[in-house]
Amino acid sequence: MADAVRQVPEKYGPVRAVLRPRLGSYGRRLLACLAPMLAGAVLLLLLWSRRPGPAVAVVLLGLVLVAALACWLRLRPALVVRTDSHVLRSRTVGFAATPLERLDSVVTVGALHRSADSPRRAGRPHLWAADRAGRRVFALDGGVWDGRALEEVAEALGAPRTHVEQLTAGQAAARWPRLVPWRLRHQRLCSAASSAAVIGVLALSVWLSLDLPGTG
Repeated sequence: MADAVRQVPEKYGPVRAVLRPRLGSYGRRLLACLAPMLAGAVLLLLLWSRRPGPAVAVVLLGLVLVAALACWLRLRPALVVRTDSHVLRSRTVGFAATPLERLDSVVTVGALHRSADSPRRAGRPHLWAADRAGRRVFALDGGVWDGRALEEVAEALGAPRTHVEQLTAGQAAARWPRLVPWRLRHQRLCSAASSAAVIGVLALSVWLSLDLPGTG
């Protein structure tokens, strides 16, 4: 996992700026992990209380690992590094590198809301960098990065910036159609799918552990 400056490949040149999310972002990230954490806890409880047979136990353990992976992907260290030629974003394996020469403009939104009737505090900050054709080449969002940290990243990128304090996802997509990804345009659908997946996993786990005979 790339999470340290020393892991930046030498081919990108000397590091000029290092940016990380502030520690305060972990509270929000922990809240985002509540669903998989709950699912993992229930699965472990079923394993301990029911002691299912080997086949069912393997399935339940696999689901526990999936829940743990979902939490780790949200909580793992995040890092953005700028060199003279590239901006690099840490990922699970290595860095995602974007040449600075491709960055034509930067867009930051202080709070991107699902819809016009969303609660004021529900919006999350976002940063997108676009090439000359308006296509997204670099992005960070409020799931990990808070607004102040995104301001620092935008300044480090050095490209002309447009900042909007509040927007809905639909308004942002209409204004910058190549920047806003599908998951932000259809947040209600994605949220419903995520909730359905968690409920489905829990229901399947309960059914497997109760329907089949255990070994304990």
